[in-house]
Amino acid sequence: MKYLFSIFFFATVSWYCQAQNVYKTPSGARYHLSSCRMVENVSSKLSGVSEIDQYQLTPCKICKPPPKHKLRKGNNLRDKSVGTSKKTVRCKDITQKGTRCQHKTHLANGYCFQHTKQDQNSPKNASNSSKNTTSLCGARTKSGKRCRRKVKGSGFCYQHD
Repeated sequence: MKYLFSIFFFATVSWYCQAQNVYKTPSGARYHLSSCRMVENVSSKLSGVSEIDQYQLTPCKICKPPPKHKLRKGNNLRDKSVGTSKKTVRCKDITQKGTRCQHKTHLANGYCFQHTKQDQNSPKNASNSSKNTTSLCGARTKSGKRCRRKVKGSGFCYQHD
């Protein structure tokens, strides 16, 4: 019985003392939980209730964080905010055409606004790049020359299938 009581006690205390990291978007109107989709890559981490009062932030309507009087200072070491770099750099990602993205970015991870999702936990597949390569059809035409239409992957064009 003591064992069950102690488990219940520690579970209750840990749930009650759960620290939450709160973030502010660049627009600065609302504060968000780390799980909110609005936090992606550009938000800054808030240190506590004092900053919420200072910026006069309201809770997000999407993630519904707790009211500011119920927030506790977070001890989570994983910071979801990436920040910005001082200079602009060209996006590191490759487009569907196989060329490098032309967008410029201030984001510290080196990816533009279109490619920030691809930076999250997914390494580039070598198989995807081989599917995007183009080659020539190569089939013989009526005149005996090789067909010069471009095809994706390997194979023939629509006329020589």
